[in-house]
Amino acid sequence: MSFLSTTVVSALNNYNSICPIVTKDLVENFGRTGMAYYSAGKNTRSYEAKEKFIEANATSILWYGAIPFIKKVFDLTVFKGTKLNPNASLEILKKDNPQSIEKIQERISKGLLPKTFQNGKNLFTQKTRIADSSEILGRIAKKASTYKNLHISRNILAMAIPTILSAFVLPKAIIAFTQRNVDKQHVNCQLSNGMENDSMKFPIFKEALKKTSNKKEAGKVRFTGLSDKLLSSAMAGQKSLLPDMVAVDLGISSSRIYYANKREKEALNGRISNAPYAAALEKIIREGGFLYLIYFGGKHIKNFIDKMTNNALDPKVLEDKNFIKELKANQFTANPLKGMNEEQILDYVDQNIRNDKNVFVKYAKKMEIIKTVKNEKGEVYRNPLIWQDTKQLSEYFETLSAEAKKLIAGGGSSLEAFVAKKSKIKRAGIYGNLIASSFAVCYILPKIMYSFRKWYTGSSEEPGIDKVIHTNCSLK
Repeated sequence: MSFLSTTVVSALNNYNSICPIVTKDLVENFGRTGMAYYSAGKNTRSYEAKEKFIEANATSILWYGAIPFIKKVFDLTVFKGTKLNPNASLEILKKDNPQSIEKIQERISKGLLPKTFQNGKNLFTQKTRIADSSEILGRIAKKASTYKNLHISRNILAMAIPTILSAFVLPKAIIAFTQRNVDKQHVNCQLSNGMENDSMKFPIFKEALKKTSNKKEAGKVRFTGLSDKLLSSAMAGQKSLLPDMVAVDLGISSSRIYYANKREKEALNGRISNAPYAAALEKIIREGGFLYLIYFGGKHIKNFIDKMTNNALDPKVLEDKNFIKELKANQFTANPLKGMNEEQILDYVDQNIRNDKNVFVKYAKKMEIIKTVKNEKGEVYRNPLIWQDTKQLSEYFETLSAEAKKLIAGGGSSLEAFVAKKSKIKRAGIYGNLIASSFAVCYILPKIMYSFRKWYTGSSEEPGIDKVIHTNCSLK
């Protein structure tokens, strides 16, 4: 019996989703707190560990909890008030392309896409709600500008609120919390928790401010292409929480670096330390390493493992109950989409969406590369509201065809055992990737940071807190 279900293992292997990222972040939260207590100096370890615990868990809640919550509230209030369906892809607003609203309406009239589809259940009656495809698309077409602006506003709001709370409100609260703890052990402490402008204290901010002022004076401050960038961000945010989470995390990391430097400088009362910017530098190491390991490291390891094991198929494919039969029946022929244009690819998918013998479409649906819905009769169709990435689809078909050929050639008469072995190796690689990434982010990275602290400052004490205690405090 497998340790985890195929669905869970597949989710942990999908580095375009938040599942492996959230898992590693939760592990990192405990590692960060534990390493702070056991690796920091005895004078500051308790303060630092408490700060890390609050900082890590509070930002995690805001990081991957607030974004979907805010979007959902926006959908249930603003979008509902305008009677516009927020689930339609923004890409379908582009005119003169095979996936424009007009072209989708044509496909609906031809029966290639559903006129009506099941749209969840009523919260109170639990009865299936039926949505009208043409009506939804028609409203969006009439209010295209409003629809774009609502999505842009929704995306900005979903990123702005958690960023403000995590990058400005939370650091101030944590500094105030540490102040109270320090006051219990010391007297005459001056640990600032103010939000005053420090731009003139740091040369880098001073220079940036000077450049901005010069631009304003010259009348050259422009926002060229800003609306296009915001629209692109909203499009990315529709498909996955990941782009929004990256943006929020960059704000959080920048804030941690800034406030670490701010506290240390204020404790020194403007004097130059023998180890300048110590608190900020160690934060840069930790935050930079964290961002890489959380967002990119796992994907790089996955690609390396796939190459080394010569297997790019997901467990959902390898462990499908009919996969062996399909291989033996030679159903994985050459990529059927090769040489097709976008409209031809859409025709192929729509005509084969309910063809169970078409393994290419079957596994593309299973991997959610093709998004589907059911009409009121329960018949499966491609979702008429979702833009289909035909390039990704063709590439996936190519992967299926190539990998199937390798399995047939390598398995020979022992195909079942060969595929089963490949599946076990795949699972081991996924588990190993997650364990290695989690270990790196919760132990190795903090170890590097504390080693740098010891080397750079000559002490294991947290630079900012240590300066506060020894510069502005007296022991009780």
